[in-house]
Amino acid sequence: MIERDLNRTIKLNNDSEYESLYSWSLEEYDSEGKKVTEAFIPMQIGSIYLDVEKLIYLNNFQGSGYEPKSSKITESEFISGTLKTQADRRKDISTSNTFSMFGTNREIKTFGIEIYKVDNDYRSEESFNLTGWIGFETEADMDLPAQEIEDAIYITVVLNEERFNKIVQNIKDGIHPNQVKINHAEGFYNSWTPSIHLRDIKILTDEKERYGDENTPYAQQIEIPEDCDITPPRIGKLRDFNIGFLIESNESVDENSETEDEDYYEDDDELDNANEQESSTDIISSQLSQISDLGNLALRALKLPLWIIAITLLLILIFK
Repeated sequence: MIERDLNRTIKLNNDSEYESLYSWSLEEYDSEGKKVTEAFIPMQIGSIYLDVEKLIYLNNFQGSGYEPKSSKITESEFISGTLKTQADRRKDISTSNTFSMFGTNREIKTFGIEIYKVDNDYRSEESFNLTGWIGFETEADMDLPAQEIEDAIYITVVLNEERFNKIVQNIKDGIHPNQVKINHAEGFYNSWTPSIHLRDIKILTDEKERYGDENTPYAQQIEIPEDCDITPPRIGKLRDFNIGFLIESNESVDENSETEDEDYYEDDDELDNANEQESSTDIISSQLSQISDLGNLALRALKLPLWIIAITLLLILIFK
């Protein structure tokens, strides 16, 4: 027998004192009827980031049947990963999230992701969604000991063969994603805030009281006022999902190489200075040569008038 650990009553409040901000919310009350949490509204803004601790690829082969002709071996493969909430990355404000199930005051510690490949049978197309369950205890029986299962949230992703194989190759190459981001998750509720940083988040699952029996009530039952037609969304649909693989260089800079580079540039500087000095000398020599040539031309230009003056004076003396 499964006994879920719920210790709070969940009530829907459709008489909001902040009508302009939200029209209804979910609230929790203890066994004495005292309100123990603020109003929680369906997640509308903001993103939730979860760090990826590990991804593993599983490839299973399963046989069934006693007789050789009727026996069958099937192959299955999927990727499983463990996630965790992020620590605060800023000192001035809190950016981390705290998760708990409606009806409990326990923080959720178990987060995971499962990635499957489209098989054209049970999983016929690409998709992504959320699942979750409330922690429970099972009684011991003749074959199994008593078990205690913790609250958990899982992201389930179905990819086509090409995308699935890319992730498998990344795992083989030792390339792992840093984080998973989700937006607008149904069944996720947060207290109203003008900030995009969502802190305390409550989860409303779609679990039934009896596992596998859709005709039984939900495990997290909600007290709803009469004449209220609001149906609070439960976990399942996810509008935005992102998981990325980052490849970066891990090569360090060689100090000797840096020294060699510095020597190389110093040699270049010395060569440039020497060339500059040689160029300056050449320019000065060229300018002096041009001045000398100009002087010779000037002397040649003066000789002709002097000869003319000398001949003129001589003729004057002869004919006088």
